[in-house]
Amino acid sequence: MSTQIHPTALVDAAARLGAAVKVGPFAVVERDVQIGDRTEIMAHAQVMEGSTLGADCQVYPGTVVGGPPQDVGYADRGRGVVIGDRTILRECVTVNQGTEEDGTVVGAHVYFMAYSHVGHDSQVGDHVVLANGVQLGGFAQVGEYASIGGMTPVHQFCRVGAHAFVGGGYRVVQDVPPYILATGEPLRYAGLNVVGLRRRGFDSQSRASIKRAYRLIYRSEQNLTNALTTINSELGDAPEIQAITTFIEEASRGII
Repeated sequence: MSTQIHPTALVDAAARLGAAVKVGPFAVVERDVQIGDRTEIMAHAQVMEGSTLGADCQVYPGTVVGGPPQDVGYADRGRGVVIGDRTILRECVTVNQGTEEDGTVVGAHVYFMAYSHVGHDSQVGDHVVLANGVQLGGFAQVGEYASIGGMTPVHQFCRVGAHAFVGGGYRVVQDVPPYILATGEPLRYAGLNVVGLRRRGFDSQSRASIKRAYRLIYRSEQNLTNALTTINSELGDAPEIQAITTFIEEASRGII
């Protein structure tokens, strides 16, 4: 199938479009844009200068990819947006360019529901789901397979760990460690994301180790430093345990 560009679309001659790309009515694709094979840019969507989309993506009406950083102190040109393969951006999603060299990076197989926003310099891993109206502040990080419920703001520089699930309508103002459920106001630990871990092949032994680690962190009388020491000595070098301890050690804003 050949590339299809609607007569009312505006596609810059310097944009690089792969095979079988579709650009719908009144869509805009600016210069220095690269779009992978079979990606569809639907009506009234806009892909701005410096953006790269992978193959088999879907960009729904009203979405803007690569808009300038929403940073009143930033006057230079943004640093681009990179979006991986098979990512879906539903209606009126906004993904802003970065202000630093790495730019804004979104992984593959990601699903952004309507009106979600990805702030400048954010890093979003593969298979992430942002429900309707989720707002990621600048420099936010979301690990692979994490899900964030609708209308949830994530404060700038905050991180949501891999395989975590954040309930809808809450505020993320500190880091959410990997593998957990987070609910409440203020946001708090609410157990493991057991359903998600089972779906992704974590066996019972791995889940038990993760549960033990979080009991030490959240349910024991040890302070966080001592809990991490106990985790490292008792639970060994399993990758999921190292992911927890490394994440917490690097938490500049603290954990929920």
